[in-house]
Amino acid sequence: MSELPELSGRGRGRHIALVVGLGIIQAGLMMATAFATRDVFVALRSTPGSASTQLPLTSLLILAAAALVIAACQALARVRGEAIGQSYAVDLRSVVFHAIAALGAERAGRRLGGLSLRFVGDLTAARGWVGMGITRLVSAAVVFPMAALCLWLIDPVLALAGMLPIFVAVALAAGLGLALGRLHRDLRRRRAGVAIAAMERIPIARELALMNRLPREIASLERKGRRSAEDAVRRVRRVSLLRALPNASLGLGGAAVLWATARFGLAAADAAAALSVLAILVVPVRECIGVWDRYSAWCVARDKCRALLARTEALPRVRRRGRPVPLDLEHLRVGGCTLHLRIRAGQRVCLATDDPDLASRVLAVLARRRAPEAGRLRFDGLPTEPAIACIGDRPALLRGSLRRALTMGAAARPDDDDIGRVARECGLGPAIARLGGLDGRIEEAGHNLTPGESLRVALVQALLSRPDLVVVDSYLWPLLKDAVELFTLLDARCPATLVHNLPDSVTGGAGMLLRLSENMDHPKTPSVCGNSKLGS
Repeated sequence: MSELPELSGRGRGRHIALVVGLGIIQAGLMMATAFATRDVFVALRSTPGSASTQLPLTSLLILAAAALVIAACQALARVRGEAIGQSYAVDLRSVVFHAIAALGAERAGRRLGGLSLRFVGDLTAARGWVGMGITRLVSAAVVFPMAALCLWLIDPVLALAGMLPIFVAVALAAGLGLALGRLHRDLRRRRAGVAIAAMERIPIARELALMNRLPREIASLERKGRRSAEDAVRRVRRVSLLRALPNASLGLGGAAVLWATARFGLAAADAAAALSVLAILVVPVRECIGVWDRYSAWCVARDKCRALLARTEALPRVRRRGRPVPLDLEHLRVGGCTLHLRIRAGQRVCLATDDPDLASRVLAVLARRRAPEAGRLRFDGLPTEPAIACIGDRPALLRGSLRRALTMGAAARPDDDDIGRVARECGLGPAIARLGGLDGRIEEAGHNLTPGESLRVALVQALLSRPDLVVVDSYLWPLLKDAVELFTLLDARCPATLVHNLPDSVTGGAGMLLRLSENMDHPKTPSVCGNSKLGS
């Protein structure tokens, strides 16, 4: 099982220390301004009514310089905090993507919306906690006692009077903040439901409109969206209440300081300095409210990411052999069929069955796209997987140029002449002309390609990638007008081991025929015909 990235990894620890140091510098400067403010008030009080009061120049310089330095530190801290959060989000995105790639096909395809939420909500929560949560929490842990000590040094009576409302606010916030975790869990669950429902309906939105179901589906999404909005409002209401407590305590603390000054006859300059420090003292309390909110969101995202990582399997390591590989099916059980045989390197094998779905499941196991129910599939005894090309009706395509789509599996990209020649041999000449050459754009998942063109793209990918094993699982191939010519091209150009479900009308009956049937509890012994590569 993979682990979440370390918070201090990849140099983030140094940047976190820098941000914390900047926070401490700001607190120190704020306290210096408090004492400078007291000195200025002392000077003003010593010469009441004078038109030319001599103010302490040093205190004025401290006030001006501290303001500039504090502003610079705040800007730098925000930039560094964002960089820390983005760095952690990049690492977490990589870990999550590897985990999704290591999921079995049965798990990975079930809830695309829920998995996609890992790259939106969960990464946002991680970035907020690491970039703006940890740093501010550590800064607050240092600034708060420093400010409290400074207030005590100014006057203990004023310190007690001003800090009592703040401590009451902290206690109330601790009690009210316990619900943040539940609120974030509810909100994330609602948002996941909206994302899953939307991801399910977006690809078929046009079909839903033609079926006259669009109003009903939109109403369903609106109901889910309203529930999500209600949860979001509840969370914001609770956070707003928590944020209001420090502000209210500041006003009450200031009033208490002024009352204590008048009640006990304390110096007005000390009161002014105490009010300045009191404002500083509230800052870490206010920051901790935001930290708690971010931490609650991160805890929910962290638990979801850990649950995903716990479900993953070992990610296969692929190493190209440069030669055909044998396949050892050791009591391999797929869909009620048990296979125990060896396919020799370079052999051509056709899976024949009355149930096309059974053949597709077996081919998916041989192509490492899904796990068998029992048994083991081995190749040549090496710990790494060979290069496997899977030719199907829905190939792996990414948005981008046609050139990239045709060479996705190639270890090294061939030149454009070779790519174009192989593509035209596979019948993609009209598609190349329509798209505007190899620089033409392929839409997401190849939506601007016809089904036949998508299959031909998969064939070109296999021919250009020079795999060690080719698996063909296609219902469309026999329907192509040049189906025989395409198989002849694959058989002649690709020396790799080939396993397919194509009929004899396409292959000419050459190769080994493996008949499959469901509910076979005994190992299957294949029937053998002439092999186009190795002979009978």
